[in-house]
Amino acid sequence: MSSVNSTSSVSSNNGFSGMISGMDTDQLVEKLLSGTQSKIDKQKAIKTQTEWKIENYRDVITQINSFSSKYFNTAFGASAKNNLASSAFFNAMTSRVTSGSAVKITSTAAGATTEDMNIIVKQLASKAKLSSSVNVSGESVLKGGKIDVDAIKSIIDSQGEFTFTLSLDGAQKSITLKKEDITNASGEITEDAVLDALEKDISQKFGGYVKLNTTETDGVKNVSLAVDFNGEAGHELKVTGSNASALGLEPGASTRISTSSKLSSLGLTGDNFSFEINGEKFEFTKDNTVADVISAINKSDAGVKLSYSSISDSFSIEATESGSKYGINITETSGDFLSKIFGADNFTDGVLNQSAVKAGTDALVSINGTEFSRTSNNFTVDGISLQLTAVSASKYDASGNVIGYEETTVSTERDTEAVFETIKSFVEEYNKMIEKLNGYVDAEPTYRKYAPLTDAQRADMTDKQIELWEEKSKQGLLYRDPTIRNFLQDMRSALYTRSNTSSVALYNIGIETSSNKDDKGKLVIDEDALREALNNNMEEVEKLFTGENGLAEKLTDIMDETAKVSAATPGELVRMAGAKESKATQTQSTLAAELKRIDDRISLLNTRYNKEKDRYWKQFNAMESIISNYSSQSAYLGQQFTY
Repeated sequence: MSSVNSTSSVSSNNGFSGMISGMDTDQLVEKLLSGTQSKIDKQKAIKTQTEWKIENYRDVITQINSFSSKYFNTAFGASAKNNLASSAFFNAMTSRVTSGSAVKITSTAAGATTEDMNIIVKQLASKAKLSSSVNVSGESVLKGGKIDVDAIKSIIDSQGEFTFTLSLDGAQKSITLKKEDITNASGEITEDAVLDALEKDISQKFGGYVKLNTTETDGVKNVSLAVDFNGEAGHELKVTGSNASALGLEPGASTRISTSSKLSSLGLTGDNFSFEINGEKFEFTKDNTVADVISAINKSDAGVKLSYSSISDSFSIEATESGSKYGINITETSGDFLSKIFGADNFTDGVLNQSAVKAGTDALVSINGTEFSRTSNNFTVDGISLQLTAVSASKYDASGNVIGYEETTVSTERDTEAVFETIKSFVEEYNKMIEKLNGYVDAEPTYRKYAPLTDAQRADMTDKQIELWEEKSKQGLLYRDPTIRNFLQDMRSALYTRSNTSSVALYNIGIETSSNKDDKGKLVIDEDALREALNNNMEEVEKLFTGENGLAEKLTDIMDETAKVSAATPGELVRMAGAKESKATQTQSTLAAELKRIDDRISLLNTRYNKEKDRYWKQFNAMESIISNYSSQSAYLGQQFTY
């Protein structure tokens, strides 16, 4: 929208302002200009009212189009959900498991079979998998070195105590040595005293699951920490804290590898490692990390996923697809990375023995007596998407012999509840829409004296006062608007006709106009009657909405004629006011053109105002000059007569 700012100002001082005559020239000029100023204010008021009308019309357009798009989306490829214009919506099906537990339903397509499915799952589909046969990290031992007694003494002197942290399977314990615990009778800190105190505190904190070991070579004692779970593998011991280095332990050292570990830390042979997985080639060096290898394999087209579990301290490699035809084939061409983590016994001349691989399997299923296989546990049969979750339980005779399997029964029927809820929602939203639109056309302009405020009036009012004034000013702008009233009447009429192909109308399925006159065309639902119609006569209900000249077609045509947002073929209200969603329709609208004309009139009036103001000030200045001259002459003559 264009805008014109008034250049009028009734307080400008362009002259002597009555310095000689004593007149209030500003006030006099203001009064002389009041006629032109009044015309400017009137045009501004008309402009403001027009802008308010545009806002109201655009709100109506949004209301109509929101309702239309929610329940009557006829665009190509539109979703059938809540779409009363779609036959697929009325043919939506729902499936449920009525007995058994070996199958889940993930979705049901329109037109799915309504015949019960009796399903027996004899085998689930699985993925081929290879797992580590050895503990990848090796022995559960943290190897240390020689105890540095001087370093321990220095730490105690500066910190008051010697402390570091051990964690076993994530449970952290602080190991602390105090000076009095490691000092002999002579007041000296000795290696043996440190070892004794250290062993005692570790044993106390970990209950014997972590043991301190010492070895002596050439008179030098070296320490190490071992996990002792009676030979049970899979436990992690980790040391943290910089003080641990005084015990010959590396801060951050762990009995487990991590994904950040370099390949060189795995005890591999050689510096370079290359191999093929399902025909895909890979090459790494000793400086690559475990994460590098995992990432490269998992991003490749090898069709497998490699992972490391710190819980079991093992690697596994699994096919990305289930089924018997997706396998794992490995050939090592240099180095021993894969044979190290998956066990050298599982390789022959660098080639993975297939006996080490747990082969993938196909799902084996029987539906209504017909047996078939699938590569996945997720598949669709007759429009019903199934997920196999378990092998069906076996049935036994009195002697314990297997005589069959428990069946999972899947039943399918029309989803009448979804249709019911959508039609109910349709009625509710329709009622909200017409209530809003009736509010516009029924609101009388009761407060006619509350014209839009002028700039001068606004300057003397608070924001709250302005808000309350404008609330009254805006009332009744669309009172008895013919376009909106015709729309409401056309919608009401359309709702009570039937399609050319249906034998029912809305009133036949429990939907009628409210008998309360104050409701002004709102609909009411008999929910029991609607449910009965959907359960017993769904085909005719579908035709009522989607058939030739059905409700979807008629209501959509009416809404498009009124509110269609299109630069080429706009609805009547859009031609008048434009739509919020379309800049093109805004600039091309009738009221936009009207605003341009009003702005032009305001501009002309402002020009006239300024010219008149300049003329009046020139006249008053000339008058003041004349009066000044007369005053000077009078004074001169007075002086002459005095002598």
